[in-house]
Amino acid sequence: MAFRACGGIAVLSKSKSERVINQRVRAILLTGRGSALLIKRVKPHKRLPYWVAPGGGVESRDSDLIAALERELFEELGARAIVLDTAFVLEHYKAGKQLEEHFFVCMLQDYDLSKRYGPEFTDPARGEYIPQEVPLDALALCRINIKTQQLRDWMLRNLDSLRDLQRLRF
Repeated sequence: MAFRACGGIAVLSKSKSERVINQRVRAILLTGRGSALLIKRVKPHKRLPYWVAPGGGVESRDSDLIAALERELFEELGARAIVLDTAFVLEHYKAGKQLEEHFFVCMLQDYDLSKRYGPEFTDPARGEYIPQEVPLDALALCRINIKTQQLRDWMLRNLDSLRDLQRLRF
């Protein structure tokens, strides 16, 4: 097992004989307008929608976690953002895979949905990916089903800090 520096973040690299960890990156994407840009997921086989932070899997071509996040934001939203800080790391199992999700607080610079790409946008069986600004207030965050519970709880605990960051200009 070895550690390497990655944009100021320690990343664990495991040998092939050890359990593989599926690394993911996600952005708590502040808009500068008192809201966070989340993705509303509407799936054909699910009765109710849910909201997620934009992001996805780290690929072998990504030089580090930040590069993976930048790529994922462009794929999903045609977006550019400034990474402000690490929020938290969530380790859990999903569909038999051990996941390590790195959440970052980011400031959205711009986005253009006409530039997004990937199989999720061309396969109707995967449902809809609808970007939606959600106000940074407790009532708004509690009214929607944010996945994961840890993300929702972290945002609620850090609302004042997230609102303060909205006032910064980059």
